[in-house]
Amino acid sequence: MINYYFDNTNEFKPFTHELEANIDTLPPDNALRIPPEFKNGCWPCEQNGTWILVEDNRGKTVYNINTKESSTVDYLGKIKEGHTQLEPFEFCKWDGKKWILDEEEKRDFKIKKNVTIRDSLLNEANAEIEIINRAVKLHRASEEDKQRLNKLEIYTIDLYELDLNNIDVVFPDKP
Repeated sequence: MINYYFDNTNEFKPFTHELEANIDTLPPDNALRIPPEFKNGCWPCEQNGTWILVEDNRGKTVYNINTKESSTVDYLGKIKEGHTQLEPFEFCKWDGKKWILDEEEKRDFKIKKNVTIRDSLLNEANAEIEIINRAVKLHRASEEDKQRLNKLEIYTIDLYELDLNNIDVVFPDKP
């Protein structure tokens, strides 16, 4: 006879040595003489003196359905409530069964991106306008500089008037 051991979690632990037992002797408190059954995706655990198969997801990556954060399963049993093995994608939300595209989050992101691009283009153009204005004030600007100043000022107004809530906004080319 061979004793098959389990620990305080009642999870089967492969034994490091075989303890032979006689038919007349009882196994230790943390052992059963019945060999456990093995099945892919499950792990044997002791329950009331017998082996039962428990779902084994250890080592698998799961995602929190609220935060989208990933973690690795380190426990036996079904995947905990509030987690899924389905990997989230950009601009998604959980619909109770799967990740779906969150149109509102995607739209908000694009609007914020449009504002950032517009502000960056405005800052760049305004810096150049400031330098040309100084040249004009000091009578050091050429006619080309004055024409460029006019085009840059029109460009900044065009940028300012853009509808940034239009997620497909087209930014004007810098002169």
